[in-house]
Formats: sequence, structure tokens, C-alpha cells
Amino acid sequence: MSLNKLLPRRDFITKMLGMAVGLFSGHFFHPFTRALMAQNRSDGSTIAVITGKSLSRESIASMLESGFKQMGGIDRFIKKGMRVVIKPNIGWNSTPEQAHNTNPDLVETVAKMCIRRGATVTIFDRSVNSSRMTYRRSGMIEAARKAGAAIEYVDFGKFRDVKVPGGLYVDSLPVYTGILDADFVINMPIAKHHSSSTLTLAMKNLMGVIGGNRGYYHGNIHPSIVDFAKTVRSDLVILDATRILTAHGPNGGTAADVRELRTIVMGTNPVTVDAFAATLFNIEPSSLGFLNLASREGMGEINISRMNILRAAV
Repeated sequence: MSLNKLLPRRDFITKMLGMAVGLFSGHFFHPFTRALMAQNRSDGSTIAVITGKSLSRESIASMLESGFKQMGGIDRFIKKGMRVVIKPNIGWNSTPEQAHNTNPDLVETVAKMCIRRGATVTIFDRSVNSSRMTYRRSGMIEAARKAGAAIEYVDFGKFRDVKVPGGLYVDSLPVYTGILDADFVINMPIAKHHSSSTLTLAMKNLMGVIGGNRGYYHGNIHPSIVDFAKTVRSDLVILDATRILTAHGPNGGTAADVRELRTIVMGTNPVTVDAFAATLFNIEPSSLGFLNLASREGMGEINISRMNILRAAV
């Protein structure tokens, strides 16, 4: 008897799509993730934009609860027994107020929400500055401790070569096994200016799980960013625009360059989230090279008028 006859047609299609994507990228996904990926094909242009009253932990928790509600509930994404990876930007030996790294209170709250649902959570990034100093000064070690999550320092011996589907700059990339082996990946970038790519958002945040020489990728930054997003999955994006760095990024600027927007943007497609995030800087999404290329490659919606934007103020 064929497998097709053993499974209902819809379940069969969902499972086959998950297996195909897993094979294409060189690894298999958790069953919940495979089903979610198939579902996300139909709603990738939906994003939730939530603005809070302050940057207090209570306000951040309300923002996240509202965002998950708009996106169909956290139970849609996080299941008991999942190995969840949270990938913030922890690149720079800076304080949260400088808006160089993801807000640690935001990361702490997301980790707690996942752990309450029976998931295990690991947090890591390939820091540019010394990882131990950066993790501590950014507030990420304390955030993980309070949440009950694990902090991992990237081991440079644990990268695996993965084929880039239709690579624009490279044919394959060394990807950190910690993210390849996860059941669910939450991409949590901070929104900020970048001297090479104009902005660094969700797609570029994936550079933090790519090995090799960063300078090589920056030599052709826009196709590289697209290749990162083609190779490394983001099951959910929670973009940190609680504070944004408007100039002299990714690790410079003064207090005058930091704007407090008290906003998060959530979605299942990093291209679409990035396109909306560009508007927070008064930038037309199509003017950014990496978004133009991603749109041409059919990776996501960048036209704001075609997005389903769910807004809330809490």
C-alpha cells in the first residue's frame, strides 16, 4: 500500500513539503516545524506591529502577548518538548541603551514564554567583540539566567557546510550546527543602521550563525544577505524596535542617534518583516538592495500595501 493512501491528502502534502525542504537544505525539521512551514506559505505576508507604553518588563510582556495573539497564539508555534533556539543580535560589547544589540528584556520574556510551554531554549550569536564580554555587558547572560534558558558560546568547530538553494553569491555556506539541529528558530534582531547594508534587520541577523570570513560577505553584502536567508530558516521573527539606532551603525553613534519606538514587529517571513521595518527609518523597502533581490527571488512580500498588517497599542 502506498504512503499516499495511508495518509489524508492534506497531511500527506504537508509532510512531503517538510521532507523536501529538509532534504534540500541538508537537514530534517521537527514535525511541528514542517507543518508550520507549509502553513506559513499562505500567510507569510501577515505581520503584527505592536507598540507599548514604556520599556518596562511589564510593558514588553504585554507587547509580546498581544503580538502572539495577533499571530494566532503562541501555541501555534511552540510545543512541548521542542528545542527552541533564540538568535538575537549579541554582536557588540555594548549596553542595551546603545541599541547595538537586541533588548535583553525582550529576549528574556520570549524565552520564559517558550519554557512555560515545555520547550527548552538556547540563546546564542557569533559575536564580533569578545563573546564572553559581549554576552555579559549586553545583558544577555542575566536574561538567560532569569528565564531558565541556556546560553551557548559559538564553537567554531561546529559548523556544517550547507548548500545555498539558488545562491546569488556563494553555492554553500558554513552554518552553525546549533541552529541546524533546533526544532524551532526564533530570529530576534534589533533594527538599526548599518554602514554597509544601510540597515541590519532579520535577514542580516542570520550572519551570526554563518562561519567564515565576515569581510568576504561584506564585500558583496546584498547578495550575501539573501543567501543567508535562503540557507538558514527563521520559523518566527520578533524584530526589536523598542530602541532603534538611526545612524553610525552597527556599533557607533551617540544617544542622539537612538530613537525609542517601543515597538516590536512579528512575522513568519523575514523578508516581509524587514520590508516593514525599513519604513521605521523612513526608507522605501525597494530601495534596499537585499530586499530588492529577495523580492526578485520570490522570497517574500516587500510592498507594504500588499501586507496584512495587524496593529495594536498596549
